[in-house]
Amino acid sequence: MDSDRKTIGANHGDIRRVLRSVGRVFGVVLAVAVVGGTLVLCAGALLVGVLADDTGYREPRTAVEWMQAIDRAASALMFAAGALAVALVVTCVIAVAGAFARRTSWSVIGVVCSGLLALAIVGVGVSGQVESLVARAVSAVGNAPAVAPIPSPSPAPDPLTVDDARQEMLAMFSTTIDAAAAPVTTADGSPLIVDAAQLQAAPCGEVGSRLALTTELATADNAASLDAILAAWDAAGYLPDRAMQEDIRYSATLPVERLSIGDTTTIDGLLHVSIQSACAVAGG
Repeated sequence: MDSDRKTIGANHGDIRRVLRSVGRVFGVVLAVAVVGGTLVLCAGALLVGVLADDTGYREPRTAVEWMQAIDRAASALMFAAGALAVALVVTCVIAVAGAFARRTSWSVIGVVCSGLLALAIVGVGVSGQVESLVARAVSAVGNAPAVAPIPSPSPAPDPLTVDDARQEMLAMFSTTIDAAAAPVTTADGSPLIVDAAQLQAAPCGEVGSRLALTTELATADNAASLDAILAAWDAAGYLPDRAMQEDIRYSATLPVERLSIGDTTTIDGLLHVSIQSACAVAGG
């Protein structure tokens, strides 16, 4: 029994020694963290104070930009001073707690860190350059506009006229015919004449007209003609789309707004082409 008690007591002693060792290591790490954090915070806050009047790579050019620069500088200084004040309260608590616990090392750490933080607060207040930034702003604003000048809008393009729309429609129709495999004829076998194409007009907008051309083509090779015509439309700057049994090309900026082609060779041996202009107005 006596040997068992001695063994248990020895084990307890070993555990206490291990715990004391761990506590000492933890205390050293915590002390280093407190001191290191204090030094980093003080250095960062002083750097903020020194650079408070820095406006970056470009000097403000308007009164609004100067006000924004002053606001940023003041906010940065207030944040730095607030962080220092919070840290000062923490280190003061550490110093007082160390004194009550009779831990001289922690009392010294708390007092030293508190002193550093107090000096940093004073340094931020002294080195803060908001006043010089305000003086620069006052000097510059006299020769600066209140806000950046608004660029003048680019002139609106002239509206599309019916005559221009007709010419563009016939030009795209001619491009379509030229791309197809010759000979190109109408449904009844007659040769196609671009200038004789019939354009229908439908109202659009308040006073505009939209021109449309619908025709049926027979070519030497409808499949090859279909591919060639679509390639010609693509080259003219149109965007592709697809509907049921119909290939579409469209544009939001060109005078011809929509082109479509459908291959019904297996039914009637024809290609069905439709060309539609954007909304156009009568010429002045």
